[in-house]
Amino acid sequence: MSSSQSLGITKWRDLVINLVSKEIKIRYTGAALGFIWSLGNPLVVTLTYYVVFTYILPSNQDRFALHLVTGVVHWMLLSQVISQSGEWLINNNNLIRKLRFPRILLPLSSALTVIVFWGVAMIVYAILFSLLGGIATKALLWYPVILASFIALIMGIGLAISVIQITVRDTKHFVDVFLPLLFWFTPIVWMTSSLPVSTAKIVAFNPIAPYFNSFTAILHDGVSPNNIDLLFCTILGATSLLIGLAIFKKADKMVEYL
Repeated sequence: MSSSQSLGITKWRDLVINLVSKEIKIRYTGAALGFIWSLGNPLVVTLTYYVVFTYILPSNQDRFALHLVTGVVHWMLLSQVISQSGEWLINNNNLIRKLRFPRILLPLSSALTVIVFWGVAMIVYAILFSLLGGIATKALLWYPVILASFIALIMGIGLAISVIQITVRDTKHFVDVFLPLLFWFTPIVWMTSSLPVSTAKIVAFNPIAPYFNSFTAILHDGVSPNNIDLLFCTILGATSLLIGLAIFKKADKMVEYL
């Protein structure tokens, strides 16, 4: 690699780091505890679900609190990235017009910011995993595979939305309405195994259900994901990312609409 190429990579890496740092600092400007506040929400949510579904409204489902928290914590990643994706280009129009740089750095830095905070939530989840009834098994080796495919799926959708939002400004509002509906059709507050056969066939059309079924299999049941779900998640994640990147390439031609 030439020195000029190395310099270019370093330049863009520093830009991404600065953008992520700026977003984190803005979020906690003036807060005495700063980044420590990011621990608060996942900690309270996890303990609340544990207390409610273990002692107050105990479920007949095995370790339902663990299943619920597992689903919610991964839903947080999906909903935050996708709901913010419509603003990746729109909110940075001044930066786009003033500087020449790879546009992909904007969604990358925004997504990384979400992942940083989500990582804090996952640390809380890992600490309370045993309390919720979780058991570490060899199935955890499949978790990075499903998670990588999940992130690829989310990023592909987010990239497409960020471009569509430039010309169709109602896109973000549609996403804000659609996401809560999708939540209830996803195996988070319910388990696929507990559904009647007829209902299970309907919700099976939800393309993100296999991801959450896989998270449940690995983190709740302690078993490897279903082979069909594993293959589906991998193919769908890769396809989504490739399509998203292809659509995003058109972003440079659409900057004039910003």
